[in-house]
Amino acid sequence: MKTKNAKNVSALRVLAFLLPALLVSCAAAPARVAEPAGFAVSENPGLPGTGRMVTVSAGLDLFVRSTERETRAALIRQAGNLGGFVFSAAGASVVVWVPAENMEDFLTYAGTLGNVENERRSGRDITDQFQNDVVRLDSLRNVRARYLALLDRATAVSEMLSIERELERVVLEIERLEARIRQAETSVAYSTVTVRIRERSRPGPVGWVFYGLFRGIRWLFVW
Repeated sequence: MKTKNAKNVSALRVLAFLLPALLVSCAAAPARVAEPAGFAVSENPGLPGTGRMVTVSAGLDLFVRSTERETRAALIRQAGNLGGFVFSAAGASVVVWVPAENMEDFLTYAGTLGNVENERRSGRDITDQFQNDVVRLDSLRNVRARYLALLDRATAVSEMLSIERELERVVLEIERLEARIRQAETSVAYSTVTVRIRERSRPGPVGWVFYGLFRGIRWLFVW
C-alpha cells in the first residue's frame, strides 16, 4: 500500500512539473494552422489581391410608390437570387446578407424599385484580429494534443482528473475561437445591406384637384 501511494505522489510531482512547461511551449507554436476534420481556416476570404480581410456594409433609404410589403418582398427575393439571405425584415426595415461580390448588383436592383437617398457604405479591417485568433487557435490545439498524450500515460485517478480539467478548459477555448473565426470569415464573405423603405405620400381628393390644376397650367405655358 505504501509503495502504491509513493507511486501516486511521484506521478503527481511529475505532472506538476510538466504542466507549466506545456503552457509555456504553446507560446512558441508556429503560425500556420493545421486543418483538422470538421473545421478549416480559409486562405484569404478578404479583398482579392490585397491580403486584407475587410467587412463591408451598406445602407440606404428607398422611397417607393408601391406598398412597403411589395417592396420588402422584392428585396428579399432578389437577395435569394444573388445567393444571399435575409437577416431581419421587420416593418419598414430590411437587412440582408449577400455575397460581397454581389453587393453592387443588389444595390442597383434596389434603385429600380424607387428613389434612393442617403446611401452610405462602411468597411472594417479585421485582418489583425483574425490572424491573432488563428495563431492562438493553433497554439491551443498543440496544448490539447499534449494533454491527450499525458492522459494516455496517466495511471492514477487523481492525475487523470487533473489533466481532464485542464483539457476541458482548453477544448472550450478552442471551440470559442473556431466560432469566432467562422463568424469573421462569414462577415467578410457576405456584405450587410440595410434598406429602409419609405412610401411616397399620395395626394388626397383635394390634392388631386390642385395637382390637376397644376398640370393644366403647366401644359398651357409649355404649349
